[in-house]
This record gives sequence, structure tokens and C-alpha cells, in this order.
Amino acid sequence: MNMKVTEAVNAAKGQWPHILPALGVNVILNRHQPCPVCQGKDRFRFDDKDGRGTWYCNQCGAGDGLSLVSKVLAVSVAEAASQVNSVTGNLPPVPADELATAPDSEKTMKEAAALATRLFETSRTATGNAYLTRKGLAQRACQVLTTTHKVATITYRAGDVLVPLHTPEGELVNLQIINADGTKRTLKGGQVKGSCHTIEGKNTTSKRLWLVEGYATGLTVNQLTGDTVLVALSSVNLLSLASLVRERHPAQQIIIAADRDLNGDGQTKAAAAASACQGIVALPPVFGDWNDAFMQYGEEATRSALQEVLKTPAVSPFEQMSEAEFTAMSTSEKAMRVSEHYGHTLAVDPNGEIISRYEAGAWKVLPSTQFARDVAALFQRIGAGFSSGKISAVVDTLKLILAQHEAPARRLIGFRNGVLDTTSGIFNPHSKTHWLRTLCDVDFTPPVAGETLERDAPHFWQWLDRAAGRNAQKRDIILAALFMVLANRYDWQLFLEVTGPGGSGKSIMAEIATMLAGKDNTTSATIETLESSRERAAVIGYSLIILPDQEKWSGDGAGIKAITGGDAVSVDPKYRDAYSTHIPAVILAVNNNPMRFTDRSGGVSRRRVILHFPEQIAPEERDPQLRDKISRELAVIVRQLMQQFSQPATARNLLQAQQNSDEAINIKRDADPVFDFCGYLEALEQPNGMYMGNANIVPRQPRNYLYHAYLTYMEANGYKNVLSLKMFGLGLPMMLKEYGVNYEKRHTRQGTQTNITLTDESNSDWLPKCDDTLAI
Repeated sequence: MNMKVTEAVNAAKGQWPHILPALGVNVILNRHQPCPVCQGKDRFRFDDKDGRGTWYCNQCGAGDGLSLVSKVLAVSVAEAASQVNSVTGNLPPVPADELATAPDSEKTMKEAAALATRLFETSRTATGNAYLTRKGLAQRACQVLTTTHKVATITYRAGDVLVPLHTPEGELVNLQIINADGTKRTLKGGQVKGSCHTIEGKNTTSKRLWLVEGYATGLTVNQLTGDTVLVALSSVNLLSLASLVRERHPAQQIIIAADRDLNGDGQTKAAAAASACQGIVALPPVFGDWNDAFMQYGEEATRSALQEVLKTPAVSPFEQMSEAEFTAMSTSEKAMRVSEHYGHTLAVDPNGEIISRYEAGAWKVLPSTQFARDVAALFQRIGAGFSSGKISAVVDTLKLILAQHEAPARRLIGFRNGVLDTTSGIFNPHSKTHWLRTLCDVDFTPPVAGETLERDAPHFWQWLDRAAGRNAQKRDIILAALFMVLANRYDWQLFLEVTGPGGSGKSIMAEIATMLAGKDNTTSATIETLESSRERAAVIGYSLIILPDQEKWSGDGAGIKAITGGDAVSVDPKYRDAYSTHIPAVILAVNNNPMRFTDRSGGVSRRRVILHFPEQIAPEERDPQLRDKISRELAVIVRQLMQQFSQPATARNLLQAQQNSDEAINIKRDADPVFDFCGYLEALEQPNGMYMGNANIVPRQPRNYLYHAYLTYMEANGYKNVLSLKMFGLGLPMMLKEYGVNYEKRHTRQGTQTNITLTDESNSDWLPKCDDTLAI
């Protein structure tokens, strides 16, 4: 308990003027006032020495901030510490130098108030101010300076905006000055906490009050709503102001027109302020403030967005209907009520089979069985009878009513706090119309100046460097593969296969990919799952499919070829009708040895990207906590991926180049004897090389006939399953193409002659010696 109390006291240092109002303890710094404990008038003083929240009362004695909370709330010190901790978690720490130099002394506040009065009395009212014109508010009248005035290092000139700050009692205590560039300063030592600037509304019958951070935001909200707006100047002062406003206006609806900050600070402070005054938060549809929305979308659209916030949240129809009303409805009406219950956040795929729900920025597939049970629960809520047939009828009818899921905007990458447009570089709030299926499970923040993976994500860098064999080009290729997962670029029509000995870092690659795609968006499967229409139902709705330990598999890969090629594939789930759909997922196979594809058409090789991790980490060097350490570096990893591949085509080009790299060719040669045989072939300028031959020509002549050379190679290496002449001839051109060899042929009286001949290595590796009869 002592540790908990100590932690609360340390975390609250310098924050008491914000913490106390949030807990319902309204105090004013360095002023005699009623005691919040004994209610005695003018006997209490809050002086907050050294940021400890200190106070003194003639009746109750003295103490620090924690003791004040304990006495006012009539709880133990431990419980008071818990209450304080619940507030300090939303507040930034106060720097030590700020604590030491806090200017809130009574003397300096009086001096600042006197200066504010003199400046305000000599100011004038004007329109067309340069700053407000830049904010789209040129017609608004404001107070402006008539003389030059310097605050700290900033010199303000005649015509700059003056924003007077008053206490709730109406006393002028400070001014904010804003120049044409938007540089803002308040008077040195002046009171800000608990004070505000009031913009009176024209709507005298309104029961609403708006609280905002900035002056331009306040003018914008006032213009669009006609309501009175209180300007706090900062998100920190919102918290102090909110509870004071609630105390003076107990019957008013209070709306916090917050800023939407990239780091979430404005949203967090606004939520705390709303909690303190039982208000609601109105976030703009852009990152920035409501004036930014006004400038970007115009007056009418922004007014509509503000009005949308004021709408009473829709109540589920299943909270209002009676059993008799619902039972009397047609099936289509019941389906509409289900859609309304979900707030019109449902959509169906283009084939009309798979229902998705929009949640927190992404469209998530609803498993059909679970959704049917959820609909049945709605029937039960109002006491309506049902059967599996009735539920199926409602769900099937709903699929005919819902909007169809559109293709995701490929230029967008979703994060927890919004969406990045990779074309324009603009970061926007989430929207249903983006149709994103997946989000990266981190907040997006701009790249930090000087940030590097090596320095700022050392555990990830160590894994990356060893997985790449300390090769800079290979590091970039691995990063490109991770970007493909992050951006969900299934539309590149590629799939990834990571190979290497056990302990080389392959599983960590899969773990990092899972972090980037999101655990809820990732599933594990086998390649048989992708090849079988019955099994494919298990991977519907996932954006990353990991195939672990598939090296023993051998087949033509028709399923994986169709899925990665963007073709619709058949899905035949149990107890439901079969249907066709696209599976928009990145596929990552992780194997000790590469998979063996029998496809010779080139369909698989055009899509397959092999990444080989060559170094096996010694057991004593392996870190069992590496995954957790890398997870704590995820934000840095995402920022660096976004920065390095700001042009996504760069990542795609790297992966495509890797397909026919020496490393990939060697891996495929080890896995496929036919492909390895093609490595012993080279092209001539004209088709005057080896003849194709056939199996009936005896004895074999491997130096003259290409098919004989293939049969000799297979026999010399102990391979038994040889291709027929037809299959060999069909597959040869595509395999040679992967080596960069252009296959040509011509028909002569002696048979089909090619431009292919054997390399010198074939003599030493597997061709028979010259004295052997097969060497002819």
C-alpha cells in the first residue's frame, strides 16, 4: 500500500491544479476561498508549494493534495491514491524545471492582470485580421493591438489579435496574443488555469455550451452552431475549466469540441474533461481541430458533422419492440430491424455470402454460425419464438438488403488511430467507406528525425541482420516482405516462402508478420487447406495466412496459384451451399526445406518469392524473450517501413527481383530435380543445338538429345519419377525463362532442334564418360 501511495504522490507532482477539479475538488490557486472539506467561507487557501498540492484551512489544518482528496471524498489514503492514479494516467509528466519556475505567484498574476487591462483598454475592434483571414474567418470582428508589445522573444505589432481571458466571476486576468503567422503567447505570469475566453452565441434559447481549445476553433463552432463557446486555450486547461463550468451551469449540455491529435493527446484530455463535467466529446472528421475541418470541407459539411455529434445515440429496436410487433413483421422487416440493431455497420461480400461488420476502422468478417446465434439472441431478448429455419430466412434476407463490400482502397494503410494515404502522404481518421479489412495494431506517428532501426529497434535489427546473413540488400528484401504484410498487398499476386535450417529466425519472421497484420487478422493453415474447397472456409476473413512446416508437401499448387492470382475460388463449407469468393490475404509459408511444386506452366513461379535464412543460431545465443522485445519496438519498425517504402512499388520491385535471384534459383534447384537439370543448359544464338529426341531412340545419346540428357541426369542422381516427353517439353520453356534463357526450336527432318546445349559442368557432374556407351 505504501508503494502505491508513494507512486501516486510522485506521479501527481505538478499536476494537482488539473487532478483536483477532475475529482470534483474545485480550488483556485493562491486565493482565499470556501474550504471543500468543512465548507467554511474564506478560510481555505490552496498554494500548491513545490507542485505537491499543498493547502491550509483555519479549521481543518494543512496537508498535501493526496490528503485533501482523502478528506473531501471521505476515503482512506490508499483509496485516494487509486482515485488520483486514475486521473494522472491521462496527464503528461511535468518537467522538473517547470515545477521550479512555475510563475503562478499572486504577485505576478496581479501584475499580468493589470497589464492585460491596460492592453485591452487601448485595443480596438477590427475585421479582416490577417490571422483570422487565414483561418477562413475574415468577416469576424476581434480585438487587436494598437501598439507594439513583446512577450518573451516574440514582438507583437499593432493589428495582432487579442484574446481576453476572464475568470468565472468575470475578472480579466490574462490575454493571449496571436500574430499573423499564428504564433501565440499569453502574458508572463498570468493566470490561465480555470479562466477562459467567452464567445457569446446568438441563439439565446440554446441549452448548450461548447468548450474548445483554440480561439479560431471557438469562432468556427460559434459561427456554425450559434451557441456560446468557451475557449480554454489548451487541452490542459480544458480539464480545469470543465468542472467549473458544470458547477455554474448545472442544467446545460456541455460539449467538448476537441482537437483530434495524431498522438491522441487532445482526445485523451477531452475525454477527461468530459468525464469531469458529464459532457460529450465532439471530434472533428480530420486530424487537427474543427477549424481545420471547416477549411477542408467547407461550412455546410462541417455544420452537418457538428450536428451529427448532437444526435441522441440510436436505441436498438429490440429495446423498444414488443414480441407481438416483431412476430407480425415480414421476414424483410425483421432483417431491417437486425440491420438497425447493428447501427447499419454491416455489409455483404460481392457474392452475397459473407457478412462483415465495421468495427474500430476495419471491416471484420462475422462467422456465419456465430452471427446466426447472435440473431437468435435478439429474438430471445424480446421473447419471440424462432427456429433454425426462421433465423436462416432472416439472415439470408439480410444479405439481400445489405450494401455490398467494395474493394479496399489500395493506397490506404490502416492503423489504430487512422489511415495513411500512401499516395498523398495525408493521415486521415477512419471511415467505413475506406473498406479496409485490416489494421496494423500500432498508432501511426510521423518518422522521428534521425531514427534508425539499428539504434531504436536493436532487437529487431539483430534478428534482421542475422536472418539476412549480414547482407544489406537481403535486409531490404526482408523489409519489403514485411511491408507487403503491413500494407496487405495481396494484390501484388505474390506469396512468400521463408526457408532455412531450424533456429535460423523463420518463426520470428512469422511472429513479426503476425504483429504487423494483427493477431486477430492472422490464421495458421496447411497448403492442403488452400487446395481444398471444403477446407478453404477456415481462412475466410483473414488478411494473413501462415503455412508452417509444409516442406513434405508436393503438388501443383492450383489453389495457392488461384488465390494469389486474384481469382475467385470455390468454398464449400459444411452444412451450407458452396459459393465462390476472393480471398484477399497475404500468404506466408515457413519451412525448413522448400515446397515442391509440380506445376510447370510458370503460374506458381511467377508468384513465389523465396527468402532463405542461412544462419542457424546456436542454442546458447537464442533469446526466448526476443518476440516480446521486438513487439515493444513495433512502432519504430512500422515508421521505418513506411518511410523506406513511401513508394510501395519499391517494395514490390525488390520482391520480384528476389524471385529469380541466385539464392532463389539455388533453393529451387535443391527442391526440384527438373529445375536443377535446367541449370545445366545454356542457349545458343540459333536453334542449331541439341534435338529434343524421344524415349524410343536407342541407345541414349545425352549429348545429342535433350530428353535423353534429362533421363540420364535423373538416373545418375537416383530420381525415379521422370516426366513424360510431352510434359518435359511443355515445362521446359518456363523453367529456362527463370534462368534468363530464351528457348527456341525448329522442326527439321531429323526432329525438333533447339537452341539449347549442355554446359561444361554437366560433364563432371552427371554425364557418362566418353568410353561409356551412353556417352554417344
